[in-house]
Amino acid sequence: MASSYKYPEDYIAWFIKGNHIAIVTTKSSSSGSTHKKLGDFKAIDEAVTNGVLLHYQAEPNAVSAITDTPDIDNVFHTSLIDYVKHRLYQDKAGRSADPNIAMSNMSLAGLHEAKWNEAVKKNGMQKRDKTGGDRRIVPPNFR
Repeated sequence: MASSYKYPEDYIAWFIKGNHIAIVTTKSSSSGSTHKKLGDFKAIDEAVTNGVLLHYQAEPNAVSAITDTPDIDNVFHTSLIDYVKHRLYQDKAGRSADPNIAMSNMSLAGLHEAKWNEAVKKNGMQKRDKTGGDRRIVPPNFR
């Protein structure tokens, strides 16, 4: 496709709000409508003929306070509790001097580990909104 943008990364930006995507630019093809300052965006003046493919990286937010919500998909919130319990029971078993208490704690740790592994196998490969990694957005073809 022919374009008037030699280095589009210098002029074109995009953002997503809900299910809508906006492609904007700071450059203009007509001399009278050039932007006065950097950051003044307007709708792009290029034709899109074969669709748009965008790539970006998503990084989950870190949990820094007890009141923070983990930046993972909601499906994993209860599974995350199983993971934490698994590790806590392992720690308790390692600190216990009584072998019976240690054995019961390891048994509980194994139970929670199995729940965690099952949830990861069941839901881990599905594309989710809150997971890190490559993102691709392809708007549908409206022809």
